Amino acid sequence: MFKLCTLGVVLCLLAPSRGTTCGTVVRVNQEALEYVCQEGRPFLLQGLMAMQLPAFKPQGFLIGGLLNMVGIKILDVELPHLSVKLVPGTGVQVSFSSRFHIRGNIMEFKVGSSILLDVRVMRSSPGYPILSITACKSILGDVQILVGGTNLLGFLQPLQNHIRAVLMDKMCLSVSNVVLRLNAKMGTMIDRNTINHWSRLQYSMLEDPKITGEYIELDLKAAFELMGKPMEYSGPAPSFSLPPQETVSDDSMVNMGLSNNMFEHFFLTLEKSGAFNLNIGGQSLAQQYPNDVAVVLSLVLAKHPVVTFKEGGATLTISPAIEVAVAASSSSSQTLCTLGAELSLSLKLDVTVTSLEISVALQGEVGLAVVSSSVGEIQMAQMRTIIISVIEKEFLAKVNGALSVGISLPKMTNLQYIEPEIEMHEGYAQVNCDLDYVQ
Repeated sequence: MFKLCTLGVVLCLLAPSRGTTCGTVVRVNQEALEYVCQEGRPFLLQGLMAMQLPAFKPQGFLIGGLLNMVGIKILDVELPHLSVKLVPGTGVQVSFSSRFHIRGNIMEFKVGSSILLDVRVMRSSPGYPILSITACKSILGDVQILVGGTNLLGFLQPLQNHIRAVLMDKMCLSVSNVVLRLNAKMGTMIDRNTINHWSRLQYSMLEDPKITGEYIELDLKAAFELMGKPMEYSGPAPSFSLPPQETVSDDSMVNMGLSNNMFEHFFLTLEKSGAFNLNIGGQSLAQQYPNDVAVVLSLVLAKHPVVTFKEGGATLTISPAIEVAVAASSSSSQTLCTLGAELSLSLKLDVTVTSLEISVALQGEVGLAVVSSSVGEIQMAQMRTIIISVIEKEFLAKVNGALSVGISLPKMTNLQYIEPEIEMHEGYAQVNCDLDYVQ
């Protein structure tokens, strides 16, 4: 049950969706709900076991005080049946049957019951999922009263009625409390996630989830911050959605779509934070200077990174401006030239239990051209050798170091993603995975 509604939390992620800002869409399928529901058994049992049952003190009964029943306590609860189903447009319905074993000071009782609980899933004002109980119906079977292991059948009807009334009153309240306590955990879905010292990522729901008979869908906004302030982007965010469920062959519990636009905003945030800037010295340029002085290279991105997702792969294009300088004295330097480079990098994506890891590798040749020069014609042959070496050994290591933290995926505390598979499609990446609950 905990998981069931924990799913309620995850429950908020999904498919053919509405357009989103830095679009992120997650689909939680029926299989995930069932898994969450079964994982929630201990929490449901704990809630039922914790019910406090009042004493039975009959008045005017034939045997009077002989039937005073105090210290009524639940000894054990079994859940032979527990399931959950999606209710289109609303949320989920939890159903379960239970068997109680109850003991008082002189007798024991056994009673069977069933509950139907309707749970509505909505968007809270801060932007995380919130659950509410819209209906609860409990049904109790006959109460068996045991003395010395013998069933007294209906002989003690007033006592039976007391046990039934107490359980009818308390079961829905107890189960509802188990579900509503999940709301405290729901808020962890919009916790700020660190990218680096200067930047953060935070997810939030754009609107109430879309709920069908097969899945729950949530459109999420991925908001990037730089030095505590929201990143601003020019132009409207393109619409993004996952394909309709019937076109998705994967049978994972969760299908998560991360748009091309979201990746570009991630790389732009890293650029603005200076994560790709590189200064390196000690490169020899003997042909230009007879004394074989060392040059200092400074790399700063001259254009915003461009991410392109195609079927089966993705490319990151970055264009660093490379300033080449030499030390003119102990306190000053002379800029020899500024070069423009263009790098095409292949993106590799991997999924951990909580995040999407990214790394890059150089593909194709590096485009290199002189932008400006203070020393006349540049001998590009030797210069190119130096620059390519720096890019391959130093700059790519810098980029991969900046990317090593990965992109935190939308999730609630205690939930992890397992058995992931990654697909790359035109305009987006799709992560297919199952769920695992950890204490």
